[in-house]
Amino acid sequence: MSVRLLLSLPILLAFLTLLPFTAAAAVPQDEVLLMIPSEEIGEAYRVSSAPLHAYQRFGGGYLVGTSRTALRSLERAGVAARVVDDRPWDASYAVVTHRDPSVRTDAAALPVAALYQAENGVLVKADRATLEHLRASGYHAVEVTGDLIVVDQSVTHLPPLGALLADDSIRAVINRVSDTAIYNTIFGLQGFGTRYWSNANRDSICRWIMGRFAAYGMTDVVIDTFTYSSTSQHNVTATVRGAGDWEIIVGGHHDSYSSNPLQAPGADDNASGSAASIEMARVLRSVGYNPNGTLRFQTYAAEEVGLRGSAAYAQRARAAARDIRAMLNYDMIANRTQSQTDRDAYITWYTGAEALSNLQAAVMRAYTTATPVLTTSYRSGSDSYSFWQQNYKSTFIIERDFSPYYHGPNDLLQYLDMGYAKEIVQTGLATVLTLDKMPPAVAGLRVRDRGDGQSLLVTWDSVEAMDLSTYRVRVGTAPGVYGNTYSTVPRSMTVGSLTAGTRAYVGVSIVDQVSLEGMITELSAVPRVVPLPPAGLSTASVPRAVQLQWRRNQEVDLRGYHLYRRSGTAGPFARITAGAVTDTVRLDTAAAGSYQYYATALDSVGNESTPSDTVIGTIPTGIRAGAGEVAYEFRLNQNYPNPFNSMTQIPFEVAAAGRVRLAVFDVLGREVATLVDREMEPGRYTVAWDARGQSTGVYFTTYAAGGRVFTMKMALVR
Repeated sequence: MSVRLLLSLPILLAFLTLLPFTAAAAVPQDEVLLMIPSEEIGEAYRVSSAPLHAYQRFGGGYLVGTSRTALRSLERAGVAARVVDDRPWDASYAVVTHRDPSVRTDAAALPVAALYQAENGVLVKADRATLEHLRASGYHAVEVTGDLIVVDQSVTHLPPLGALLADDSIRAVINRVSDTAIYNTIFGLQGFGTRYWSNANRDSICRWIMGRFAAYGMTDVVIDTFTYSSTSQHNVTATVRGAGDWEIIVGGHHDSYSSNPLQAPGADDNASGSAASIEMARVLRSVGYNPNGTLRFQTYAAEEVGLRGSAAYAQRARAAARDIRAMLNYDMIANRTQSQTDRDAYITWYTGAEALSNLQAAVMRAYTTATPVLTTSYRSGSDSYSFWQQNYKSTFIIERDFSPYYHGPNDLLQYLDMGYAKEIVQTGLATVLTLDKMPPAVAGLRVRDRGDGQSLLVTWDSVEAMDLSTYRVRVGTAPGVYGNTYSTVPRSMTVGSLTAGTRAYVGVSIVDQVSLEGMITELSAVPRVVPLPPAGLSTASVPRAVQLQWRRNQEVDLRGYHLYRRSGTAGPFARITAGAVTDTVRLDTAAAGSYQYYATALDSVGNESTPSDTVIGTIPTGIRAGAGEVAYEFRLNQNYPNPFNSMTQIPFEVAAAGRVRLAVFDVLGREVATLVDREMEPGRYTVAWDARGQSTGVYFTTYAAGGRVFTMKMALVR
């Protein structure tokens, strides 16, 4: 039976329930942890000689793990990769910020090992007891889990909003927001006395919140359970389902904290944010609103001990590849210094979600008397951070005048300003309604060099969009500043008249039939005449050969590659490929010995790149099992990273010489990529799958060799 026949739809669906899913990487024994700036992360992935594992996102960069060998390849390429820990994972990591926004979180002031000073926090390494002590001393400490996250270089810009900011139907709905209803919800939550995560009343609190949603007509209300510190914790979700499968999430945590955990009324922190979520649901149900997308109103548990509830929810959502288009978070929204006349509110923005924060600010100005103040503070201090780590667009609002009763027994309703809280809730509800009307942002944007020095190929994925009219493509020489605008219906376009060697910025958005435009997603690239050198060249010794592997170039006019070799470390290199090779894995079967290699890329008109990094490979003598040497098996290992964004590595093992076939199928059983189909010698191999042309979803790798077939599940996320 052929591989294609074995992967019929029923069998694939069976595998969905039988095969495990993991988001964790296979951590190499010689791993080091690096901080790589955001503007260089794409180049780092391109040139690294080994997989990079992204563990945490910061406003200015990523925490990445890789091998020491790959670190050297990054250094040779000039990537600004800073080692933050060369003996990782022997203790916990956390992002620490001071709870008082007026106090800068200074690495030198912390009683723990500080690894990296971020824009508004510090990455530290410590044991769990020390992290708990930090939390008790007035700090947020959000732990780094070790699960992989998606790297996304795109930024977002807000399109002209026009009539969306003067919509009488939206104003009519938000005028139903009630300060009395907000007051009553805060009063009810305050009445528990404490909502501390370990208190025995936590189940009663969740039942009360569910009852509150139900009393307002919400029929789809569920508990989401997760485990923290050997206890069961519960988030609450009320859902208003729309025609589309995409989602908007509104959330705020319901737990509270105080220096005396038995007296933690938490009226402002964060009964007020929970009340925002509940009140928005109440209003929409009262007017019978039927959304285009699915709206989820949530409250989270165990936020005060490291965003546990939102982190658990967001991780599960990403593993399921759910289309969450926005997460709006509300945390401490009801304190205002009465002696002051301003009604300022902070809106925290995240890299890559700039347009969402700008939208919320524009909505606040248009529909309320409150004044938005955009800030990068608080990024890791509340539940929106959990969603941002999973590459969901997130933002949150917090009061400008920070509560003097924060985390104390006097955080009580009597000190809060319900009129101020009402305007923030109105802002949130108007933002939800505006997002529900707007077309979505494009997904899977890719910008590739065409290789002629004057044009780029721009492509993007299909996305669920109501009444799509056209795609709008903008091109400029600076972020968010565009000189030319084009319209297209196909999901691809060549933009030309560019300058060789000068970076071009391309923004793409969706426009619907009534001329509403979605948020602009932007990437950049440099048009070149000569291809870039192949990146990530590495070698592995297999029986009687060296396996050479490198990353596939992205130039559209790529014809193939040449490989060069020399014996030892002296003398000239000689080309060992007769013509341009098109795959990115090759075996060199020269005589046993040590060799140096490099690769070049060629385009369709014969331009050849400069050499890649030079690597050393050793061709051993034949390997005989039972003679004190390696015995291989037929084996397919889990890809890494997984989930992944565009590129992943698939390791496998060949036990005996023969034909090997390794292919990728989608959930409908359609073959989308053939990665290996040739005779192979025994050994351990790794092949890369470049999934840039595929949509978000679950895929299956099948490995057929030696009369056996293995299957593995993977998740591609954008």
